[in-house]
Amino acid sequence: MAAVTQRALFLQLVLNQVGAPYRWGAKGIRPDPQGPRLFDCSGLVTWSLHQVGGPDWRATHNTDRLWDACKPVERVEDLQPGDLVLYGRGGVATAEGRPATRADPDHVMVYVGAGVVVGASGGGSTTRTLEDAARADAKVKAFARVAYRSDVLGFRRPPFVS
Repeated sequence: MAAVTQRALFLQLVLNQVGAPYRWGAKGIRPDPQGPRLFDCSGLVTWSLHQVGGPDWRATHNTDRLWDACKPVERVEDLQPGDLVLYGRGGVATAEGRPATRADPDHVMVYVGAGVVVGASGGGSTTRTLEDAARADAKVKAFARVAYRSDVLGFRRPPFVS
């Protein structure tokens, strides 16, 4: 029997959260011990990575830091299940009109395979209660295409050790 890798455990944990409500800034908190965990997009990634023995980035990482701290994956064809897909702007022009030198990610999803991504989606900075999440259908959910949003910035590989 093959050993289960950190990557496989991470992916399983992310998939187990499908349906969990979105809350802006939440990183796996459970306000009611009997209730669901709450996540925003980067919170799902950092909480899940920490749960499988990865770095504890929950207090310090958002989409910008995930972009900077994880290894780039050059092409969509090179994605492996558990890799990250980041979305946002390609950068903001300077006051002089020159292009920015860095991307500005504002959303992250986890690649599952066959083009499918999973993550906390549908919310935003105003999604702070379970009622807000329900109204917006904001939760951990799957999309059938990596480019379910048109602003794909690129791909990153979390620092898996196995």
